[in-house]
Amino acid sequence: MKDAATRAELVKLARILDTDVEDVEYLAYLEAGRLRALREGITDALFEKFRSSFSGFARLSSFLPLAISARISERVLGPTLSGRIAGEMPTDRAIEMADRLSDTFLAETCLQLDPVRARPIIAGFPVDRAVAITRILLQRREYITMGRFVDVLPTKTLFAATDAIADEADLLEISFFVESSEQLDRVIEYLDIERREAVIRAAAAQDLWPEVISTLLRIGPISRRALAELALAQDAATLDSLIRAAAENDLWPALLQLADDLPDDAIASLSHQPAFDETVIVRSVIDSVVTNDLWAALRNQLPGMGAERCRRMIDVAAHERAPFLSELDVRLQSDDAAMAPLQQAARTLDNDTRTRARAACGSGALARALAA
Repeated sequence: MKDAATRAELVKLARILDTDVEDVEYLAYLEAGRLRALREGITDALFEKFRSSFSGFARLSSFLPLAISARISERVLGPTLSGRIAGEMPTDRAIEMADRLSDTFLAETCLQLDPVRARPIIAGFPVDRAVAITRILLQRREYITMGRFVDVLPTKTLFAATDAIADEADLLEISFFVESSEQLDRVIEYLDIERREAVIRAAAAQDLWPEVISTLLRIGPISRRALAELALAQDAATLDSLIRAAAENDLWPALLQLADDLPDDAIASLSHQPAFDETVIVRSVIDSVVTNDLWAALRNQLPGMGAERCRRMIDVAAHERAPFLSELDVRLQSDDAAMAPLQQAARTLDNDTRTRARAACGSGALARALAA
């Protein structure tokens, strides 16, 4: 899986260019930060090109009664121009005029509005109208737009909008497009334990684990650990869905990063799931470690994995991924805590697997454990 932040940026870039995400996939080699700079540069360029026209319309509207300006906006200018012009209007007048526009029209205008430029208007916008527009955008599944607005919503409006979102799967979809870690943190802290558990169940039921993991990586350490521990405390079916999603989408780099902040018993609850008996799952972990240079993270987690999971890892590697064992042998030291489960695992290997594994290694600590 490409980096979640990169994927989100590609989707947002496609939106502002009014094209399909497949048309911008060739930019996936860029890191998320560079894609964001590109997107913001394009947004600024598009706005600045016509800014004098937007400013002219804004000045003209100041000479007209609000009711007439609102009627012109809704019946003549449309949501695209109205969204651009709003950013050039005095804040108080823009809010007063919005009061005369329908919720549906305002929702359509949100699709064209740059939330950063409109931050003063959003800050003074009535909470009840914001909630009404939230519901319309939800019905249209406008997750990108909602995620961008989360970045600038005042706390009171943010929480009211969160309460208006009844389906936790929608929360996950929106969070994927939120850039502000502080705002994500506020939402997570605001959710009670029941809603947090519902978020995790939604991830399992609707295959939204990439969105959950992406969110976990972008919130503060306290909220991240609490939510991660809650996820790993769920039933076997939920954990099985997480493991399979990790294998399919290569979530292992993110999971190993998260695991460094979690207690061993939390990691053990995941590693002891039956899915890790399957060759395809173990192979996906091995390949991810090699591809993403996760050797240090793997070494940290080997004690929590235990002897049986280490035995299965050696077994799969010996028959299908011998270079993995060679590199692991180089990176381990005899006094590593990781050696204890590996030594126990080596003693339970069948002769053929032990011979293959030993042949793959050099003369390091793992090779000595296999020869003992």
